Amino acid sequence: MQRFPFPSRDALSSSVFDLAQWLRLEASLIDTIGQPEFPARLLQALFAAVPIDTAFIVAHAPGQPPLMLEEGRVLPARREEVHRYLAGPYLLDPVHLACVEGRRQGLVRLADIAPDQFQESEYYRNFYASHGLADEVNILIGLERAGGIALSMGRIASHGAFAPEELAVLASIEPLVAAAARRHWAAEAVSGDGAGQALHAQLERAFNRFGGDCLTDREAEVARLILRGHSSKSVAHELAISADTVRVHRKNIHAKLGISSQGELFSLFLAAIATPGTA
Repeated sequence: MQRFPFPSRDALSSSVFDLAQWLRLEASLIDTIGQPEFPARLLQALFAAVPIDTAFIVAHAPGQPPLMLEEGRVLPARREEVHRYLAGPYLLDPVHLACVEGRRQGLVRLADIAPDQFQESEYYRNFYASHGLADEVNILIGLERAGGIALSMGRIASHGAFAPEELAVLASIEPLVAAAARRHWAAEAVSGDGAGQALHAQLERAFNRFGGDCLTDREAEVARLILRGHSSKSVAHELAISADTVRVHRKNIHAKLGISSQGELFSLFLAAIATPGTA
């Protein structure tokens, strides 16, 4: 598959996206709808529009683990991370939650759908910052059967975040990209099998019971929200309690679990979902 080199920042600042030219060059994308090569061709069209370092396509359906639809554009350094994500940590992923709950569609930045302290969370450190990812944008596409598809596009730190003009380019092509994706996956199953449903149910039970052997129900709720990147203020808003009460709960959580940091809390979460059948 053709690879699109990352242009210099000078070249980027002096270039002007030509939508008409892009449509002429990428019109063949429509011809691949319903064909096996469509997912890879879809990412190729995105790479032709703006500079992207890493990208993949994932289906998110209620009651199912995420299903990888295309990973040919994932940076080698991120492949292991992506597969670790699919094994259970996706339960903390704001993209997964947004698709399953149908809260957002169209072009969104991670900051648009993530909790207020997501970038301070251990999940973010483990699945974004640890491999030098500086920015991520997603095209979220809802499906009639519920759930949706996320076209995730990332930039590494050395290339900087997506610039406003690049986001404008992606926004300009999003309607065609989303329409083509809906047409392609309308007749193709994008959910897993019965085994996937069973695994997801076990993972969700493990997550919902996290800390339940020693935490109160409210403390367990607070712990789950902290794991998803909520600040004390955001937790207070979600649970309709005071920030002072949240701080007391956090202190109790640390004491009861024998931990002193969010990193240790995240490690306990990973251990809990590693053996979901025993939770």
